[in-house]
Amino acid sequence: MATYAIYNYQFEKIVEHASQGEFEGMGSVVMTADEAFPRKQDIFGEILKRDFLKSTEVDVIHFKRERGPKEYIHRHLIAPTDDIVVMRIANRKTQIIVDSQLKETRVDDYQNCIVIFDNRPGIQRLLIENKKRAFSDVKQLAGIMEYTFNVLLRRYSLKIRLDHLQDKRVFWQYANDRRSFPTGFRRIAIRMPYPNLERLKKEYDHLFNRARKSFDSGINLELVAPDGGEVRLNEDDTYQATTIEWLTEDAGADLIMYPNIAKRSPIVVGEKSFRAVTISDTVINGMIEDSINSTLFGSSSFDEVKRATKTGIDPDQ
Repeated sequence: MATYAIYNYQFEKIVEHASQGEFEGMGSVVMTADEAFPRKQDIFGEILKRDFLKSTEVDVIHFKRERGPKEYIHRHLIAPTDDIVVMRIANRKTQIIVDSQLKETRVDDYQNCIVIFDNRPGIQRLLIENKKRAFSDVKQLAGIMEYTFNVLLRRYSLKIRLDHLQDKRVFWQYANDRRSFPTGFRRIAIRMPYPNLERLKKEYDHLFNRARKSFDSGINLELVAPDGGEVRLNEDDTYQATTIEWLTEDAGADLIMYPNIAKRSPIVVGEKSFRAVTISDTVINGMIEDSINSTLFGSSSFDEVKRATKTGIDPDQ
């Protein structure tokens, strides 16, 4: 049974390019942001499909970090089907083994993680397997993917942002911990992603509609206590409970808590908090086998993967 961190991914416009020239071997800009944005999911889906088909070298995705020449090789586990893409991404490491003659030999070890994209309309989810033998932190792999796809999307005047979802209980654990924080918190900073994803936009508009529409922008909030006081945090308050749940488990917002205690560092709530789902090896292997047999449609394993990517999303969407 493997654990997968849940991410939303959203697209943003690049209104002005620093240069209209070449971007890391890519061709020049082919679409304006206004032309590309209505087609953003189709464009992203085509990038993933062309990578699977590998019709030409330019279609192959080369996963890399922002700095450094190292490439993280990948292999698709199934053909992209119903806007679902499943692949393994490997982090090559060098291991030293000793043979029967007691001689040391250096070998490459390609430990890898499974990643699952659900590019269906309104979903835009990414699952990343938490496998420390391959990547020390799922955020490391998320950063590699975000950088790589942003290079590919620049020619369409688009960029992608990956937002990991969190466990709401972590926020309330800090808020209710009067032993560690007896005087509470003087400030709560909330940095929210701009909601281009319709299923997030509905609740975002419900909570912050007037301000967002008036300024046509995303919103960062700061909850600030009066001098010498503390921000009132009450898990039994329906509005607070609903808002914190949406911010952490649906939107993946950044919440930073500033304790009243002098010299205590701010707490980044989502730094080590992940909303996750488990998928068994049996399900993954069954999906691969059904793909080989061309029976993915109607496959119980494939349906289980699609249910996992929609964790927490209204089943009617």
